[in-house]
Amino acid sequence: MATFIVYRAVKEGAEIDSQPEWWVVDTREASARDGEFVRHRCATKPEADREVRQLNEQYEDT
Repeated sequence: MATFIVYRAVKEGAEIDSQPEWWVVDTREASARDGEFVRHRCATKPEADREVRQLNEQYEDT
């Protein structure tokens, strides 16, 4: 099961599609987290996907 996932967050306004923000979030229970719920904010989906892949691989080994 993935510990980290990509979540799309957008700012309200007319430029929603032109300025997306992708969040890397920790899906574990609050008591099990070793950091913030939103671990990282990314400008692009591929960047967020890479971050999620790296974090999930790192936490899979622990």
